[in-house]
Amino acid sequence: MIFAWQKHSCKVNKAIYFKGENCSVCKALLPKMEAHFIANFPLLDFEIVEVEKQPEITAQFNVFTIPVMVILFDDKEHYRFVRNFSGSEIDQKLERTYQLRFQ
Repeated sequence: MIFAWQKHSCKVNKAIYFKGENCSVCKALLPKMEAHFIANFPLLDFEIVEVEKQPEITAQFNVFTIPVMVILFDDKEHYRFVRNFSGSEIDQKLERTYQLRFQ
């Protein structure tokens, strides 16, 4: 799903994946991250931002390199993973926060 940034009246919890059109690492990592979030963190919305097509959103989140994964809880950034990251690294940092919020 392509991301369309809007301020919501309700609190938003999501994972935003920033990718580039010509980034081979982004292309390789995207299906793995998407499947990982659907399986392990189903209550977080998974959004994709294409940096070339959505420069305003990219600038709002201060993304200067790709790939980047930004995790938002209640519309606030809690975690940011840049360039080299894996599902296990995300699990280590995100698991406790996710459990406290949703269980």
